[in-house]
Amino acid sequence: MNRAKCPECGFVGWADAECCKKCGAPVTAGSENLAVPMQPAYAHNYQQPSHAYNYQTQYAGYQPEASQRLAMTSLVSGILNIVFLGIFVVTTIAGIVISVVALKKINRDPRHYGGKSLAVGGLIMNIVSLVSLIPILIIAAIAIPNLMASRRAANEGAAIVSLRKFHSAEATHYAMQRKYGTLTDLMQKGLINSDLASGERSGYRFTIEILDDRGDGWPGFTVVAVPREYDSTGRRSFFVDHTGVIRAADSSGLAATKYDAPLNMDDDSPMRSSSRSRTQQQPQAPISEY
Repeated sequence: MNRAKCPECGFVGWADAECCKKCGAPVTAGSENLAVPMQPAYAHNYQQPSHAYNYQTQYAGYQPEASQRLAMTSLVSGILNIVFLGIFVVTTIAGIVISVVALKKINRDPRHYGGKSLAVGGLIMNIVSLVSLIPILIIAAIAIPNLMASRRAANEGAAIVSLRKFHSAEATHYAMQRKYGTLTDLMQKGLINSDLASGERSGYRFTIEILDDRGDGWPGFTVVAVPREYDSTGRRSFFVDHTGVIRAADSSGLAATKYDAPLNMDDDSPMRSSSRSRTQQQPQAPISEY
């Protein structure tokens, strides 16, 4: 609404009034009637302090710097897992978890957490390293048992060769000294090397027992080979005595005996019982008597 000023008394009234309410003079539109906008009754001529304006102008667009440490951590973990092909499964899983947590925080509070592209890159690299680990694990699951089996077979073969050397050395020692010798005796006579004399070789432990009477009035000896770590360095235990027959059995790490089957013979073979009976009923003379 506009107001008009009376030309006679100067009273300000409504612009559409025909006469002044104070003096009754007619009010007509003219150069002296100044139309002024009507102000609300509660309006105040308030001017905002200049210092408040300057403060708002200076700090209205300020935002704290977003932290990228979590996103950077996920990226670094992804790079390391890619370099090491995800061999360390725990670190790969931890990298994926850190990347997911970083992305959630960035999406929830972008004002305080930044580096979304870094977190995405870290997540992708961690997932790739985990996926690349799967074929490696499959190959390892196939190769490791085969390697262990090859190692056991090689150790068992070496143990058999060592028993043959012990038998030959004992035969030579009996021919020279008229008695069988211990590990130390055989080494002192130069019949075995220091490696065999130590009692351990190729994952097996060797024990020599000298018999003053093997049951027929003649001296004898036994050599037993036992795997140092059962199922790791070997499974079968071996036995040889003055007869020269090498016997083998899977005794779960215990020593083989003269009652076990000869080498390369099944446990259920009928020759096992016959060979055992010959060993018990027909004692043989010392090696030097052959």
